[in-house]
Amino acid sequence: MVSVVKKNIKGNEYLYLVDSLREGEKVIQKTLKYIGKKRPIPKEEFECMKISAKKRDWILNDYNDKLSYQHHQKMKECSDTYKKHLQSLDKVSREKEREKLLSVFIASSNSIEGSTMSAKETHDFLFSDVVPKNHSKKELFMASNLLDGWNYLENNFHEFPTHHHLFELHKRVNRNIEEEETLGKYKKVQNYIGDVYTTSYLFTEERMERLLTWIKEAFRKVDDFEVAFQSHAQFEIIHPFIDGNGRVGRLLINWLLMMKNKMPFAIPVKKREDYISALGNSQKGKVESICKFCFREYCKQYQFV
Repeated sequence: MVSVVKKNIKGNEYLYLVDSLREGEKVIQKTLKYIGKKRPIPKEEFECMKISAKKRDWILNDYNDKLSYQHHQKMKECSDTYKKHLQSLDKVSREKEREKLLSVFIASSNSIEGSTMSAKETHDFLFSDVVPKNHSKKELFMASNLLDGWNYLENNFHEFPTHHHLFELHKRVNRNIEEEETLGKYKKVQNYIGDVYTTSYLFTEERMERLLTWIKEAFRKVDDFEVAFQSHAQFEIIHPFIDGNGRVGRLLINWLLMMKNKMPFAIPVKKREDYISALGNSQKGKVESICKFCFREYCKQYQFV
């Protein structure tokens, strides 16, 4: 049984997360994590601790494809066809296609998190220096920050992502939005996704290390598209940063796709509810939910008439 234990050390009271294990007639207490100085711990925070202590926040328990070979081939064909289309264009036209893709990706990713800027407003703001009316400073920061994050991605996606890369993405995505002292650092206090529990901050760093290790191994055993999709579901369960996890997580999807020479992917805001539902089902162990969702939307994005 997982519990919080108070220890008195040199006149000061400290809290530890412990697990009580029965060995025969004895109950052995194993210290799991140091929490800190004595303080009230909200019930929700303790639930996250228990879930993480029992590893119920980890869903990538195998290295298996959740989609069929035909699904993988369909996405590859979509990606390859669009790459050929880009290669047929002149330099100026290719840049316009990039701006179009980024406007949709940035507007959609930010809208999933509450921004009201459209793809056109995002394009005009980022690429034509036209400041849209009736939008908050935060929305403008979200747009310019996500472009900064994407530029960092484009300059680094040939490398396997590391903690440092994720910290850099987070710094760029949440600059002027989140407190400076928490930028580019894993969470040190508990966060939640609405009423959904995320990985306890006590376990965040080791879960992220495990995720990066899983991705590296999965690229040898699992289809490239599915590595990006499955790892996204796990990333969002961990929710490693105080804020900006959705936007950083969707950048990470594209880092992994582009590293494997696949076209990037924008989750449309009009499918927000389906996307959230797929992540929720994945958290319950049905990882195929996020894979099926991403498959459908990826193929729609690269349809040709």
